[in-house]
Amino acid sequence: MLLCIFYIFSFSLGKEIFTEQKIKNFLTEDNPYIYTILGKKYIYQGKLKYYQGFFDTNIKGKYEKKDYPVSTGKFYSLFLEKPLMSGLEFNFGYRKAEGIQEYNNIKTGKDGEVLIGIKVPVFKITRNINERRLNLFLTKLDISEIDFEYRNKLRKLYFKIISSYYKLLYYKKLVEIENQLLKKAEKRKDFILKKIEQGLFPNVVSIEAEQQIINRKQRLLKAKNNYEVHLLSFLKYLGIGKEEFEEMYVLPDFPDVKFSEINLKDSLSIAFRNRPDLKKLKVVQEKLKKETNYYSLLKYPELNISLYGVHDFNYDSGFKISIDAKYPLERRKYLGKKIEINKSLLLLDKKKEKIEIEIKTNLQNIVGTLKTIRQNIKNSEEEIKLVKKLEQIELKKFKLGSSDLFYVNQREIYTLETIKKNLKYKLDYLILYKKYLMELGIPII
Repeated sequence: MLLCIFYIFSFSLGKEIFTEQKIKNFLTEDNPYIYTILGKKYIYQGKLKYYQGFFDTNIKGKYEKKDYPVSTGKFYSLFLEKPLMSGLEFNFGYRKAEGIQEYNNIKTGKDGEVLIGIKVPVFKITRNINERRLNLFLTKLDISEIDFEYRNKLRKLYFKIISSYYKLLYYKKLVEIENQLLKKAEKRKDFILKKIEQGLFPNVVSIEAEQQIINRKQRLLKAKNNYEVHLLSFLKYLGIGKEEFEEMYVLPDFPDVKFSEINLKDSLSIAFRNRPDLKKLKVVQEKLKKETNYYSLLKYPELNISLYGVHDFNYDSGFKISIDAKYPLERRKYLGKKIEINKSLLLLDKKKEKIEIEIKTNLQNIVGTLKTIRQNIKNSEEEIKLVKKLEQIELKKFKLGSSDLFYVNQREIYTLETIKKNLKYKLDYLILYKKYLMELGIPII
């Protein structure tokens, strides 16, 4: 009933209830907390485009003219070059040489010649890997790695935000409770003044009642300040000012706790399957495998075979074959990379093992603590019933003149503290359950 009144009152003010689901509306790319996590992915998308450019078709032209005292010459050419993913490189073009060439022995007829060529890096093709291809693969995997890194940081950020949201509702509720406590004292003062007029209470009781009102006003001010602090702390994640937020939204009441039964074995299975930090390690492992394949080329000679076919418009056709080979005798590059990659793979396995141990430990602690808090919530609710009865009894005794205001105040304060204790248990449960979902890698907002 109270909730319905709250919603009707909120709509009458033209404000929306700021529910948990509305938080995500503010967590867009424009939010600096989001973009500082996401921005790296866009950088690597540009990097991917750059490495794709190594497979672009190129137009290559050259022009030379010399007029030396004892020799003259002219040379010009225009070629299309196309590198393929496999490592093959094709050339097609036209060139013409006149006179004496200074840096080569190329001679052509007066109409020049066309040339078609292919370069074959033998071992790179047989191993199905080359530097251009490796860079492209690694950058694609970098983007996947960054995506999982983004998800991992995002789940932690969401947990901070939702924790801040629940704390804000908690402190809002404390303001309401402290205000109710103050209202009790103010209402009781009117009762006391009437009793003093009737000669049933001494004047000192009114002084004591005033002192309690002042004390409770101080408590209320402190509670309001705590609420303001947590409101600003929460709003910093949304990128909205306090005034703007309060014009548009009202906060709901502190939520009821819904208990859930948790199976630790199933939870571990879900976490190991969902956690983005574990998925990120799989991507890093895939990157190392690609590097292993590429750097294994270092144990073979660097062998390139080139074949060029030429047709001169004035003379006949011909061809040229060239073979380039290079082989390091010590092979220190190969041996060094082999050690580096093998140790990196071992380190990766240990990181995975460490994360899984931490997940298991965290989930065990969370599940056990949730059970404890759940029991404490039930116990504190029973305690609230008892302290409220004791408070009512003490108040009746005071009205009958068999108790004094000091004991009434003590009972009311103890009731309030018990209610606050119950609320704190509920807050801890709500936040810890969200932490449980975060550990599983399940969205919490």
